[in-house]
Amino acid sequence: MAILQLISLALIAILLMNMAARARPRTKLVVPGKTLQTIPLGIVPRLVTHRSSLLALLTGCVLGILTGWLPPIIAVLVAFFAVLIVLIPIRYTLTTKGVAVGEMAFRPWSDFSGFKANKASLELAHPSIFGRLTLFVKPAEMGNVLPYVERHIHSASSTNS
Repeated sequence: MAILQLISLALIAILLMNMAARARPRTKLVVPGKTLQTIPLGIVPRLVTHRSSLLALLTGCVLGILTGWLPPIIAVLVAFFAVLIVLIPIRYTLTTKGVAVGEMAFRPWSDFSGFKANKASLELAHPSIFGRLTLFVKPAEMGNVLPYVERHIHSASSTNS
C-alpha cells in the first residue's frame, strides 16, 4: 500500500512541476520577429491554461483524502502551490512572425488557416482540430489585436462575430 502512496505523491508533484513549467519554463522562449503587441492574461484564461492539471490535482486530492492515504495538510499544500502557480503572470506576444503563449510556446502565423473573433476570445483555426489556438483577449483590447491577426492570417473563413 505504501508504494501506491509514493506513486500518487510523485504524480501530484509531477503535475505541479508541469504547471510551473507552463507558467515559467526553465529556458526563456526566443520569440522571432518584431513584437507588435503584448497582451496579459487575466485569471480566468490562466485557469483555462492549467485546467487539465488542476482537475487532475483536484481529483487526486479529493480521492486521496476520502480513501485515507493523503493527509489533509498535504492536500492543502498542493492547493496552495497550485494557486501560486496559477497566479504567475502569463502573456500573449503577437509578432510579425506569429504568436507566443507565455514563454512556453510559439506558433507561426502560417500554422493557422483562419480565425473567429468573439466578444472576449479569438480562435485561430488550424486544419487539424488539435492545432487550433484560442487567445483570450479583453473586449477593450480586441480592436487593437484584430488588425494584426487580419494582416497575417488570410482566409475566407475569417469572421467577426
